[in-house]
Amino acid sequence: MISVGQFIATLTLLIASLLPARSLAALPPQATASATATCVSQTGPGIPPPAVIPTKLSGFHAAWYGQSGYMQLCAGERATATLAYLNSGSRGWVSGRMGEVAYLGTWASEPGQDQPSILGGDGQRGSPATGWPRWNRIAIQPADYVGPGQVAWFQFSVQAPNTPGTYRLYVRPLVEGATWLEDVGVFWQVTVLNSDGTTPRPTPPDPAGVRFQIDDGVGARDIALVHQGVQHVAAYLDTNAGGARRTASLVHVYVGDGTERYCCLTSGDRYEVVTSNKAWAAPQAAAPDTWAPDTERTELAAHEYVHLWQYALGGRPCMLGVRWLSEGMAESFAYRSLIADGIIPQANLDTFTKRQLRNATNPVPLRTLETAWPSDANPFAVSYLAVDRLLGSNGPRIRDFCVRVGRGEEWRTAFASSFGMTTDAFYQSFEQLRADYVR
Repeated sequence: MISVGQFIATLTLLIASLLPARSLAALPPQATASATATCVSQTGPGIPPPAVIPTKLSGFHAAWYGQSGYMQLCAGERATATLAYLNSGSRGWVSGRMGEVAYLGTWASEPGQDQPSILGGDGQRGSPATGWPRWNRIAIQPADYVGPGQVAWFQFSVQAPNTPGTYRLYVRPLVEGATWLEDVGVFWQVTVLNSDGTTPRPTPPDPAGVRFQIDDGVGARDIALVHQGVQHVAAYLDTNAGGARRTASLVHVYVGDGTERYCCLTSGDRYEVVTSNKAWAAPQAAAPDTWAPDTERTELAAHEYVHLWQYALGGRPCMLGVRWLSEGMAESFAYRSLIADGIIPQANLDTFTKRQLRNATNPVPLRTLETAWPSDANPFAVSYLAVDRLLGSNGPRIRDFCVRVGRGEEWRTAFASSFGMTTDAFYQSFEQLRADYVR
């Protein structure tokens, strides 16, 4: 076990070595093809130890003590991360002894306490096999004994998912079988680069107020996709619609028993995702000329978050009032967020929407979708197009409409005030727009 002074010197050398060398482990076979000559991974500068050493406390305790830099990786590539903790307690950490051995565990919010991560694991619960002790234990103490005042230099491998974007792994130390140690918000961030090596638009962490409840059995990929959907659309609402939701809400993700009618359902301040439901497990919108199944799952999670946003602004009148408006704004904001972040090309969304409109076996006027929702009319596509064109580039108009109906204003009056036209005028113009769009 090294001393504090030795650790500082060693970590400084590590950080220096990481900057030019990328610190990449060998690529798994499936990742070789994706690492093209135009995509080059790199590791950012490390974060050095704090200037002041924490005071020793009675019992088991740990203090964050520095780490290597965040990575920008090509899809499928691996890298080694280093995270240091000082044993700031009075009891030593003893390897191989339950109730005394120290680990790093997965923590909230991504992927959640004791949940599997899309960034690493042991191959179980949908995690990639990157050599972690378990799918929910990121690393074990590197020495047989870490005494009070000594530093444990944990190392672990992460693997970049295939979809470009920002991914995070929240970390908390624990003494297995005894207690979780201090939580100071430590997380690891991996940016997956575009295939040409460019950096995708950064996605912020989960918005304030949202809490995730992940039940046993949910896989790492599904957990990541739900977080990604919430993050993309919340960031879009922040920038384009006057702000994301900030009040408390719950996202519940579970496998289900096959009896659930819907994959995704919002009720008040919470929504749920049932990963075994066919609409989530095999989403129909995915196709070679549109987007991958994982992308559609991301959109489904984003769609439901918009319903949470609606409820916070205008309660049930906004979220459940006029069906084409409530569902159309959820579809529009969700898809717009993925287009803005480079996940879906606009042309692909047009291809999908036009196909849905043309293939409807029972096309109906938009007006009928105020309350009715016939599946053979492909109402989600109709509502998406209506709200997307109504919205244009002015997201705050939708926000204003929700606030108005939420405080009791009749919806047609609120519509005219927010959008500057009557509903009759909009219905008439939309039918001509739809006819021109599908030609």
